[in-house]
Amino acid sequence: MRFLLVATIWLVLIGGLSLYSYQRDRHKPSPAVPEKLTEALAQAYTLELTPSFPTAADPFALKGGAGAAATLLVRVADREIYRSNRSLPAGVTKSLTPVPGLVLGHNEIYVRAVPPQGETRDHALRVRILQGGRVIADQTLWGEKGAVVAGTVPFELTGAGEGSHEQR
Repeated sequence: MRFLLVATIWLVLIGGLSLYSYQRDRHKPSPAVPEKLTEALAQAYTLELTPSFPTAADPFALKGGAGAAATLLVRVADREIYRSNRSLPAGVTKSLTPVPGLVLGHNEIYVRAVPPQGETRDHALRVRILQGGRVIADQTLWGEKGAVVAGTVPFELTGAGEGSHEQR
């Protein structure tokens, strides 16, 4: 009799759990097919970076790491498009043409710049994306009290015309 009771409990519990799992999986939405991204013409865009401070190597970076000596780093999506290992002077604009990795649709550019060690002032880094002479995005990233200036600049590129999130 005990064996029959154990078998019944087992069937009810395990059977109920498997039925629940089956029903739950049946009602899941189908996996989304990633949309095909159309790459924008890289030579049509210019990225301008203007720091308000002289950049320096990060004193807290791990020695021997890939980014240990980087004073300025720029990424589009997951690709690194620019890295400077030497100091850039304050107020001087660094222009990057072409800007690879831009796609029609939503884009984000990640920028990281390191101020000199011992600085206690707030620092800024102006980031502009241009198409010809037309400004697509213009944003200033800030670092407080000598902190590393880092952030992303989101913007949209469309076939008809481009526009920034910041300008809407």
